[in-house]
Amino acid sequence: MPLLPRATALFVLALSLTLSSTESFAASASSRAAASRAFERGTRLYQQARYAEAAASFEEANKHVPNGVVLYNLGQCYEKLGEWEKALASYREYLRLEPKAKDREAVQQRVTDLDAKAAALRRPMVTVASEPAGALVRLDGQDKGLTPWSEPVEVGRHQLELALQDHQPLQRELEVRAGEPVQLQLALTRVAPAEVAELPTVVEEAPSRGRTWTWVAAGAAGVAAAGAVTLGLMARADSRELTTREHDRDDVRKLRDSASSKSKTANILYGVAGVAGAAGVTLFFVEGSF
Repeated sequence: MPLLPRATALFVLALSLTLSSTESFAASASSRAAASRAFERGTRLYQQARYAEAAASFEEANKHVPNGVVLYNLGQCYEKLGEWEKALASYREYLRLEPKAKDREAVQQRVTDLDAKAAALRRPMVTVASEPAGALVRLDGQDKGLTPWSEPVEVGRHQLELALQDHQPLQRELEVRAGEPVQLQLALTRVAPAEVAELPTVVEEAPSRGRTWTWVAAGAAGVAAAGAVTLGLMARADSRELTTREHDRDDVRKLRDSASSKSKTANILYGVAGVAGAAGVTLFFVEGSF
């Protein structure tokens, strides 16, 4: 059906015809007259692009006498004003009152389109991308998917969180306003790998075959030789004491016995040192061949 008639006479005629419908037949003459005046006023205001005032006049006309034509025009006003929910309500009421309207299919399609717009207004599209991509998106504590992520979100305040392995979690408050799509590009900070203390590398050397017994023999020879030398010097000291000074008989005997004993022991140790030394030399060559 046309948006609005071209001349006031046609407006009044259209209104009069619709006022004679079943639902408005019982309306009093005064109500019909008031509705007609409000309808004409709304038509003039609409033509002047004064849509809010026109809507108010059409609302008044419909209040006096519920009428499909008025509701259709009212829907047109609200659509011009971008008030999708009110436009939808007017169009749906029009379809209810005019079940056999010739433009029913077109109005139903209009309702479908406006419904999509209203949904977008109520739940704007929120798009979240991240660098690097593949982060888990949590909205108000619920997992939503991986970035890049996009979904309609209810108007209001929300808690947004991104989580990605080896990266610091990112949290922020998200405010969604009616009819305002949100696009976010967020950068995640990589977590430095934990520093691991480097332990000194222990290189296990293969056990040395060595010359264990060679060094044992050499040590024994050294100890015996040192003992022999020490005792030999002590025996010489006793002999010098005996010959350089006068002593009584008992002292002479003691010094002589001491020097003799130390000398014999020293000779024995010299022999042991010689044997150990010879054994060490032999073992040096024997053990080195393994």
